[in-house]
Amino acid sequence: MTTTTSIATHYEQFLELLSRDTRDTRDAAQTADTADGRDAVSARYGERVDPSGGSQPIVMTRDEWILNQIDLTLALGRLLTEDDVVVSAVPYELSFIGAEVDRVIEMIGASVISVGTSGTICPMPRLLGLIEQYEVTALVCSPSFAAELASLAVSLGRRPEDSTIRMIICVGEACSTERLDRIGAAWAARTSALYGTPSTPTVAVACDHGALHLCDHRLRAEVRGGPRGELLLDGSPTGELVELWPADRRCDCGSASRVLVPLGSTASAVRGPDGLVSALDVERIVFGHRRLAPHFACSVRGGTFHVTCAVTDPRAVDTGAMRRAIRSGIGEALGVEAEVTVVGVQDWSTATS
Repeated sequence: MTTTTSIATHYEQFLELLSRDTRDTRDAAQTADTADGRDAVSARYGERVDPSGGSQPIVMTRDEWILNQIDLTLALGRLLTEDDVVVSAVPYELSFIGAEVDRVIEMIGASVISVGTSGTICPMPRLLGLIEQYEVTALVCSPSFAAELASLAVSLGRRPEDSTIRMIICVGEACSTERLDRIGAAWAARTSALYGTPSTPTVAVACDHGALHLCDHRLRAEVRGGPRGELLLDGSPTGELVELWPADRRCDCGSASRVLVPLGSTASAVRGPDGLVSALDVERIVFGHRRLAPHFACSVRGGTFHVTCAVTDPRAVDTGAMRRAIRSGIGEALGVEAEVTVVGVQDWSTATS
């Protein structure tokens, strides 16, 4: 009850601040010096990588920054409490998500350990020590990070399922529910996800049923080309492939907000006989095989999916037969070509580098 009250209080304070700043900046923007080409009311600078691999500047106004935090605070407030110790292993450099996650965890009242993703000051072995030393209860990280951290723990003789981790919140990658379940099993923890883009860190948040609901009270989302296609936010292309449920299709949770299903980048999709096929579609097929570890990598080269997955003990599995079964399963279900590699988790870094 204390946590709920705390979040509500921050919500009201933020909205009051937002309303005041909106009035002030609306007047100030009309007379502000913008000779250097920057919007005077912009509050936060970041960068994103465009399809060609180049860096492009992105800017959020103070209003947008606060509203993104409010939505994420309310969502994570259902998953975390003031008693939690949370590791934030998400990007910080020229990114919005790291700073946002830190602020949200603080608003909820939990403790935060910000480790980032560079692996320089806090490589994974040190992080495992911090988890044990401070009895960390939650991880905010990508699905790949959670999977690799679990396998590292096993290789060092530890049992991640016996750790103090009880919640894993996955960000930064499209991830199937099948793979999320596999990650949760590796840690014996609950899993959840949130979805954002480099320009808008909070686009959709999870309900109690695990569906991601669009923050459509402040975002206008469209999909180019039908229910499955490139996501447009407020008319701007994102380079992200999604499915967006129609307004009259309701989630079992009862929310009126539309469900958004992230499918990865548009660059990682292939045209199949029935439309675009995404890496997430491939992932769902892959994780129909129960003996796989929660590792997954997928890229597109020459119109063919190149898939790498892993098993805990390759000596206990006929990896050749598994590779052929996955490949044929992808072809039969999705009508696209795939090259599949199955490795042991101990060889994962080498196989995907």
